[in-house]
Amino acid sequence: MYKNSAASNYTTTSVSTADQGRLILICYDVAIKSCTMAKEFVQQKKHVERSKSLYKAQDAVTELMVALNMNKGGVIAKRLYSLYDYFNWRLSEANIKQDTRMIDEVLLHLKSLREAWVIAIDKVKKEKFDQAAPVQTLSFGLVG
Repeated sequence: MYKNSAASNYTTTSVSTADQGRLILICYDVAIKSCTMAKEFVQQKKHVERSKSLYKAQDAVTELMVALNMNKGGVIAKRLYSLYDYFNWRLSEANIKQDTRMIDEVLLHLKSLREAWVIAIDKVKKEKFDQAAPVQTLSFGLVG
């Protein structure tokens, strides 16, 4: 009992103190883990667990949709929204048809997009760091 409570508290604290980029990665992690578990449950014929895992994956994908800034994101945000909508549809179909190939299709895209987000987040962090801490040029009296 205590172990689950401690883990829950840690997760709650991690999420509530995370920046936007980290929250996006958490959503991807939840979606990927839930899809992976759903595949196992399909093979084990655990229908309730499969459905719960796929619903959780869909919830995570929906969070990704909500996180998009359609005003600032332009074409990329619109395309991501369409992709996320497609993922939710495929996961719904996978749940109805108990088809692991549909889950695999979504998993492949989720993993690829997560990698792209890691790169984008790192780039933004680096740019913010470079802008916040400009390097001073020191001449030590050698010039002029």
